[in-house]
Amino acid sequence: MTDQVTKNLIEKKVQRIWWLNPIVIFALLMTAILIGAYYIPAGSYESFYRVNKFIDESNIIYSILPVCCFIFGGIIALLAGRGTKPSQAFGEVMERKDSFIKIWIGVLFAFTMFGYAMWFLIMLRNGFSLGLFVNVLSGEPGAIYGIKESFDNVAGVTSFTNFSVPFVILTSYYLFYNKKKIYIAMLAIVFVLTMLRAIFFLERLAIMEFIVPAAVVYFSMRAKMGKRTRFVGIYPIIGVIALVGFFGVSEYFRSWLSYYVNYYPSFWEFIVTRFFGYYVTAINTGTLYFQHLGFHWLPFPSSTAEFIWKFPGVPDTAYESIYGFEPQAVINNTLATMGNPEFNNPSGLLQPYSDYGFTGALIFWVIVGLLTGLLYNHFKKGHTFGMMIYPIWLVGVLEIPRYFYFGSGRFFPCWIIIVAFTLILHYNRKKLTSWRMKGVGVND
Repeated sequence: MTDQVTKNLIEKKVQRIWWLNPIVIFALLMTAILIGAYYIPAGSYESFYRVNKFIDESNIIYSILPVCCFIFGGIIALLAGRGTKPSQAFGEVMERKDSFIKIWIGVLFAFTMFGYAMWFLIMLRNGFSLGLFVNVLSGEPGAIYGIKESFDNVAGVTSFTNFSVPFVILTSYYLFYNKKKIYIAMLAIVFVLTMLRAIFFLERLAIMEFIVPAAVVYFSMRAKMGKRTRFVGIYPIIGVIALVGFFGVSEYFRSWLSYYVNYYPSFWEFIVTRFFGYYVTAINTGTLYFQHLGFHWLPFPSSTAEFIWKFPGVPDTAYESIYGFEPQAVINNTLATMGNPEFNNPSGLLQPYSDYGFTGALIFWVIVGLLTGLLYNHFKKGHTFGMMIYPIWLVGVLEIPRYFYFGSGRFFPCWIIIVAFTLILHYNRKKLTSWRMKGVGVND
């Protein structure tokens, strides 16, 4: 079976999947969002989102320029990477180090289960009962917030749930080489727990961290094996419809029953308006920040380097103790006095202005675009690190309109584990000379 997989991966006729290209999908996504954010009337902002419109013809350029810089960096990286030679090393080491891969899958699964177990124990300690779930399912207004309030995030412990991301990526790849039902069952368990986390704990990003990487692996591997997938070009449309549907289910328990049922004429109008609102209001809120707080108002990066300040063991007051103020407190005050705390996404597109200033932010986005193009190129060419990191990197690209995922505390364990996995997988007993294992892919 594994020999056939490797043989198929060498096929030259590969089905092109346009939406796997981060530059294309980002350009389309940001064009739609920026057009909506700019042209939605101020009255609609006030009516639907209860916030003033801060975007206008004098400042929309500050949202357009980061998009252009990202695309520019990505195109440069893709053009420069055309000469990168393909590699079959990833597939070959999947076969040659089968036991090693199984150990990693088992460890990552165990870490993930430990994280969810800690969640459950913390909830029990804080008085959680099955009655809360029953109240949510029965439609009791505000009941879902009772579940969330019974949970305290413990940095470094509950964060173990984030190991589910590299687990999903690695297991999804491995299923193309070993289709044992145990791995499908493990993925199913993690999926169910992720769904519960997304719906009842209001962490909808968690479901994207499962579905997007799994889909990227699945469709890219089928294409590399020469298997064509019908209608794959329109899957992003199907994905958006499914995402809106899932969003609707979670919002039904979260806010529809408790408030908006008496505000909107129909549930579907509410869902579409609110779903799109999370993105356009993020741009609007980000505009508010640089207009009210100015460029480079932070002495040291905070929003794009969140993982530093949320690292296990770092006190919550670390930034304040060093620089004399807490950035989040300033942001919360700005939202409370000028914005709407309910729509608090800061827009990852505009966050770098706070950390690096105007010029620094544009340079920052060129670098992010370069890195994105580089990772995509190595993903296409079959290099291990690109194969492992790109499926979750694409989630970060899709999240840029809302917030800067790459600097978040939840992304940090993912790339650390993937870097460690790649290095160890290709470890040469004498020294690390490349990403490839000695004797594997030497003719690439």
